[in-house]
Amino acid sequence: MGPKSAYDGVTVVSIEPATPEPEAGAAAQPSDASYERPSPRVLVAWLASRLAFWLIVIMGLAIARSIGVLNAELWQIWVLSPSLVWLIPLIHIVLPLLRYRGWGFQLRQHDLLVRRGVVTHQYVAVPLARIQQVDTSSGPFERLLGLTTLVVRTAGTRAARTQIPGLPSARATALRDELSRKGDELAE
Repeated sequence: MGPKSAYDGVTVVSIEPATPEPEAGAAAQPSDASYERPSPRVLVAWLASRLAFWLIVIMGLAIARSIGVLNAELWQIWVLSPSLVWLIPLIHIVLPLLRYRGWGFQLRQHDLLVRRGVVTHQYVAVPLARIQQVDTSSGPFERLLGLTTLVVRTAGTRAARTQIPGLPSARATALRDELSRKGDELAE
């Protein structure tokens, strides 16, 4: 409680919110500014892969319609329905943008902290001493844009496989080598 004062015979007590002390052993989440983020070019790769998927689906439906497997009513309901048209951009453009905003990682002294999630934010701390394997992989759209996904595999943890998508290839290679070196040092 704060200081007391008297005003017309009424005692006024000011109550200031107490700043809670952090619990012993509890680690605070780093600020958003301290996270390294994937390259914004990963959005192009994600959108291109979704576009390729929908082109294949629509071509398959068109072929099914042309050979008579799909009747006209189903074709109009699923492909040409105005009530469904707005869902495609919402799901396949807006969600990747939100997904991108949720990704981040931070290499700390004894672990790799990976943040992801749109609705539910998930923080995964990968202990460097438990890293067994660090890989890089690239799909066709990622390769075209010079991007790589870093894949970290650990021993005996819930998050036995953690990914960081959309890293520039040079950064992914450097991070892979650094994680392998630090993991070996801490495991000894």
